[in-house]
Amino acid sequence: MASIEEVKAALAQAAEQGNSTQQQIRAAIEATEQTLARLRAVAAGTGHPTIAEAIARGEQSKQRLVEAMTLLQGSSQAARSYMNVLG
Repeated sequence: MASIEEVKAALAQAAEQGNSTQQQIRAAIEATEQTLARLRAVAAGTGHPTIAEAIARGEQSKQRLVEAMTLLQGSSQAARSYMNVLG
């Protein structure tokens, strides 16, 4: 069985990995925003349904990335809270 210090160290590592992953998700969100900007520029002056679909799917992708980041923040926060419970 792991000691309390080992558990706390593992929780800290998990929380830090969560922070690192959040930074990666932020980068993915920024890249998605750039993609959307390019799609919107191409779509200017056209009402083609395929480009509208590409934009809609890009927006969905961005939304899900934001949701993933929010969930990951909660996970890291819960790990830190548990570390505090352990003392």
